[in-house]
Amino acid sequence: MSVITLSRQLGSAGTDIARQVAASLGYDFVNKQTTDAVFRQYGLTRFDELYDSVPSFLDLLNADNLLLVAMANEIIEAVAQRGNVVILGRAGFAVLAGLADVLHVRVQAPFAERVQRVMEREGLADLDAATERVKQDDEVHDKYIHRFYNKQWDDPVNFNLVLDTASLSTEAAVQQIVAAARSLGQKAPSPDARSTQSLEVDPVLASAVAQAIASPLPEVSP
Repeated sequence: MSVITLSRQLGSAGTDIARQVAASLGYDFVNKQTTDAVFRQYGLTRFDELYDSVPSFLDLLNADNLLLVAMANEIIEAVAQRGNVVILGRAGFAVLAGLADVLHVRVQAPFAERVQRVMEREGLADLDAATERVKQDDEVHDKYIHRFYNKQWDDPVNFNLVLDTASLSTEAAVQQIVAAARSLGQKAPSPDARSTQSLEVDPVLASAVAQAIASPLPEVSP
């Protein structure tokens, strides 16, 4: 069993790639709808507000925010322990760093190309508005990862595989990730390596995750 985390820039086609990788491997696909469904089972609904805004230093001192981030981490760990899953975003690469059976993938593309793709996908006619949307999305993710995990969202050292969709088709990117995942699955870990199976997961949370994966919340168009 193996786990894939996929971190992507807005407009890089990362979401489509993640879905196709999951389908190709027969893995579960986990994204914000899945984690939001788990949060709702616990009566917590503010995580997206925190995740989708630029966090300040004061956010680190807010006990409610720290609780939400800790819960999000536990959800990702519970998802990973199931194995055979593609986790889109949700700081998966930071939460599961150092685990031998996890493949960390980053999908990116040049800024100008991402702006153009967002304009086409969302039917935007205003170049400045699209540029600001992509810039803001990058800033939000960068600040969130730095504030709560002390890592750089765009640092290649955090990933096993970095793909640029300006030079790769979606199909080629999917093939590279699938090949890397299969290679990882065939590799025998060293005796002292940590894996997802070593994670301690609360049984009640594991049940909530299983239910959320089986019945995720409906997608909302960006």
